Amino acid sequence: MPSAVVELSVAQPGVVQSVHVGRGDAVQKGDILVELDDSAIAVEMAVAQRRATDETQLAGIAQRVEVLKGQLERMQSLTDRALVRQNEVDRLEDQLLALFQERDRLIAVRDLAALDVKRVQAQLALRTLRAPTEGIITARDVDPGEYATEQRPVLTVATLDPLHVELFVPLEYRDRINPGDEISVFPFIGGVEETMHLTATVEVLDRVFDAASGTFGVRLSMPNPDIALPAGLRCKASI
Repeated sequence: MPSAVVELSVAQPGVVQSVHVGRGDAVQKGDILVELDDSAIAVEMAVAQRRATDETQLAGIAQRVEVLKGQLERMQSLTDRALVRQNEVDRLEDQLLALFQERDRLIAVRDLAALDVKRVQAQLALRTLRAPTEGIITARDVDPGEYATEQRPVLTVATLDPLHVELFVPLEYRDRINPGDEISVFPFIGGVEETMHLTATVEVLDRVFDAASGTFGVRLSMPNPDIALPAGLRCKASI
């Protein structure tokens, strides 16, 4: 049996723009499988990036700060010589303080815009469905132009490396099998026992026995490099 069968759904609903795989295709972890239409989010991304990189107002404030600092230095020099009243200096200092506050506010707005870019990037990433694991596509249930939702699977991926071997073993073998043991497996293809000798490792021993048949279940994990064996084969195990 496949070691995993995963029914994949989109993270967000939307119109399918492209499907890159079909039934029987092999995929690697991280491969792009399905892409949803992202035109609206792409516009939102452009707006967010523009806000995050706009330094126009900050540059204007920086220039005004430099001008006020120069005026304040000259005004303080005149005040020291009693040529200008102190309230004129105070007025310039108040203006400079207001500019500093406005600068800090704009910096906070810019930082929030940068976070908004990350938010939109995360939403954009959700418009792309990627393979969560290596495997074979066993079902494709969506085509470009269809509306996909989170409730309906669009693809099914089966992991064939490793394979799981499910055994039903007589109860008297219970004390002879332990997790980690290696067991010889001989697959049947076309109803004929194969001559190949494969080795699988005991992974799970059922703790609930089947009293009617006098057996218990054992699951083995068997490497299947290059997907040499298909899943769904009957087999014999030598214990």
